This record gives sequence, structure tokens and C-alpha cells, in this order.
Amino acid sequence: MVVEISIALVVLAIAAGLTLRMHQARLDYDRASFSRLQHQLIIENVAEQLAVVSYADMPAAAAKLDAEADSSIVIQVDPFELEFESRQGWHVTISANLTSGPLSHHVWRLESSP
Repeated sequence: MVVEISIALVVLAIAAGLTLRMHQARLDYDRASFSRLQHQLIIENVAEQLAVVSYADMPAAAAKLDAEADSSIVIQVDPFELEFESRQGWHVTISANLTSGPLSHHVWRLESSP
């Protein structure tokens, strides 16, 4: 009788330990998912703010938003030129490196047509 109770307690302890591990893993996953979603929303908000900025003001506005944004968010502005149309533009990359992996959003802005 004592041996049966001991075996039952051991099985119960193992089941409780596995349940606690599964619960902790789920909490870790939820925290990482929430952080990723939070940073994705921040990146999309910055992209929306840059969408209304004029072509000429893009580098200055991006630098200002980069200074104001969360320290994990990086805004990079690179010029580009379309060969077939002889037009120039800005390629803005908004990115964040998280423990769950990198996030990025791209915005392209062409100069207005003459």
C-alpha cells in the first residue's frame, strides 16, 4: 500500500513538473509575441508618419523620428535613382532587431514629376 502511494506521488510530481514547464514556455512565447507585435505597431506608425512628409523633407523628418523613436528602432534613408525614368527617390528602411528575429518595413518615395 505504501509503495503504491509512493508511485502515485512520483507520477503526480512528474505530471505537475511537466505542466509547470509547459505553462512557463507558453508565458515566454506570449511575452515574445507581445513584444514583436508592439514593435511592429511602432514601426508601422513611423511609416505612416513618413508617408505624409514631402519628398524634400524626408531625410530631416526621418532623422527627427529616429531620434524620437524607441531606441530599438532604426530608421535609415538611402537615395536611389530609376534608370528608365531618370527620376530619383528615397528608400526608407525602418527596422528593429528583437530576440525573436528582425522586423523591417520599407517606404519608397519618388520625387514629384516635372
